[in-house]
Amino acid sequence: MPSVTVSSVAGKKYQQKISNGNHSVVSDVSTTSGGDDSGLDPKQLALGALGACTAMTIISRASKILPATNKPRWDVQSVKVTVTETKQTDPADATKKISVISEDIEVTGNLTQQELDDIKATAKQCPVYQLFVGDKQIDCVVTKK
Repeated sequence: MPSVTVSSVAGKKYQQKISNGNHSVVSDVSTTSGGDDSGLDPKQLALGALGACTAMTIISRASKILPATNKPRWDVQSVKVTVTETKQTDPADATKKISVISEDIEVTGNLTQQELDDIKATAKQCPVYQLFVGDKQIDCVVTKK
C-alpha cells in the first residue's frame, strides 16, 4: 500500500516535507497566504499527481507491444496533461458549489480518432483518477507525542 509521511519544516510556517522514504518534495503556500512560496501548494500537488499518473498510464499502455504486429499499441511520442479545477453549482443542490476537475490531454503522434478515444478511456484507468472518483473513506487519527 502506498504511504507518505508529511512533516513540518523547522523555522517555516507552512512548509511541509512529503516523503516516501526514498524521495521527498516540499509543499508550501504563497507569500500572500503567509508561506514562503517554496513549493506547490497541496491542491496543486493533488492535481499534479492526477496529471502525472494520467500521462504515465497513457505512456505505459501506448508502449505495450501488440503480438500480432510486434509494434507498440499507439504511436504516442509525447504526452502533456493540464489539470484544472473550477467550481460550479451543484446540480443536486443549487445552494452549494462543487469542484470540477478537467484534464486536457495533448498527445503527439500518428493517431487515429479511434486511438484518441481509446487514450481517453485509458486516462480514466489511472490509479489516481480512481482515487478521486467514487465512494471513499478517509480516517484521521490524532496522537500526542
